[in-house]
Amino acid sequence: MTAWLELSAVAEPEAADAVAEVFGRWGRGVAVEQPVRDAPDGDGGWVDPRRNVVVKTYLPLDEDAERRRRLLEEAVWHLGRLRHVESLQTRALAEEDWAHAWKRFFFPHRVGRRLVIVPSWRRRARAPADLVIRLDPGMAFGTGLHPTTRMCLALLEEHLRPDERVLDFGCGSGILSIGAARLGAARILALDVDAIAVRVAQENVRRNRVIRRVRVRQGTVGTDGLVEDGPTPGSAGVPPASVGG
Repeated sequence: MTAWLELSAVAEPEAADAVAEVFGRWGRGVAVEQPVRDAPDGDGGWVDPRRNVVVKTYLPLDEDAERRRRLLEEAVWHLGRLRHVESLQTRALAEEDWAHAWKRFFFPHRVGRRLVIVPSWRRRARAPADLVIRLDPGMAFGTGLHPTTRMCLALLEEHLRPDERVLDFGCGSGILSIGAARLGAARILALDVDAIAVRVAQENVRRNRVIRRVRVRQGTVGTDGLVEDGPTPGSAGVPPASVGG
């Protein structure tokens, strides 16, 4: 089993995307831990947008690890001159399946009035009006915790009309496409350029039994054969559901 280094930096929310971009350039995968507070009624939780987040990436302990670590350390130092970003922290990981260790901290949470995101490995009692999205994001973006994703889901709940068509750009885990299907969309075309995201989205679509309405493909607008029988950009009644998962 390959040994790994975990590298992390505490950052203010406004700097999290910049740190994640740097980590994604030289690291293997990026995770953002956001503080979640329990809801007053005990029903799930909500992300506190005012508190600092922890951005993490991982490096295999090989001959290139130290060079990459130094590059990341220097980049984090420079970001810290612009915004509140604390110094890079490094720790060796025990020999465990670290790719799944984060699942211990991913809990069911409500978005909007009716949508409830439930990790596929957890159980949760549902209210009669709940629209449940069972999700395993794997290595794809889209857990429902990021403010952009939550706002997109809330807007879909507010504005999507039954039997409309939806075009989901950068579908990631497929969370927005599945949410649109739960809310009554007739047809959804989910696109992503990343093969891993496409595979994860397809698995989540099958998990939620919406495969007849959600079509997941690798590519983007202009890719031959993708949109001739699906929603087309700019056509009437096609709200864009996503710009990044």
